[in-house]
Amino acid sequence: MGMSRLEVNVRRLLSQCEQLAKEDKKDWRLDKYIRALDEMVVALHKIPNKPSKDTISEYVRRVEFLKGLSETHKLASPAEKVVAAQLLSHGTATSAENITKEIHQKTTSKYSKELREQLFQNEKGSDSDLRQRKQKTSGEDLDALLKFHHTMQEKIADDMLTLARSLKEQSQLAGTIIRKDTETIDKSSVMADKNLERLKVESERLEEHSRRAWKCWMWLMILVVLVVFINMVFFMRFKKKKKV
Repeated sequence: MGMSRLEVNVRRLLSQCEQLAKEDKKDWRLDKYIRALDEMVVALHKIPNKPSKDTISEYVRRVEFLKGLSETHKLASPAEKVVAAQLLSHGTATSAENITKEIHQKTTSKYSKELREQLFQNEKGSDSDLRQRKQKTSGEDLDALLKFHHTMQEKIADDMLTLARSLKEQSQLAGTIIRKDTETIDKSSVMADKNLERLKVESERLEEHSRRAWKCWMWLMILVVLVVFINMVFFMRFKKKKKV
């Protein structure tokens, strides 16, 4: 059985979104395309001619990757972007996931470069401040620097926890949808088996009724033949007596 029109549209829009993400252009259409993709994948679960469970899981994984990529682009600091990019799940290295893996590597490299540039600028600024404050006290500078690094570490840890929770919720939601579809398929299979058993029973009853009806008609025909035969015999004897 071929692909449905909805699945064809999902595949085309997925390829277009992944191409836009690969080119890394600030296109306002990408977010709208991803939202439309999310709705189309949900609708894909409900059509009669829906694809296999593995295919739907692949579509869900690719859409979730694009959604996570879009949310990563909206983060403020390069450190948050690096952490979010590393937490993105890009799937296995199959032929369908090659472009996703390429986007993931390109995005991680880009944000790592931005983070290095920011840290280099911060170090330059810190060195300049340090030289200016060396005229005062070196102890205060050291405390401020340690405090700054400690604050940055706490912020990065909090961002990682927030992103991990978000990804966990998204994974749980996708798992819930897949489990519901699996339960629906199981129920449909059980109902199909029950209907098949009922059909077999009704077929056997119909065959039994057909056999009984055939026997009844056969005995009726035999009875009619006997009656006609007896009447003919009586009629022939009656004619002979009349002639005599």
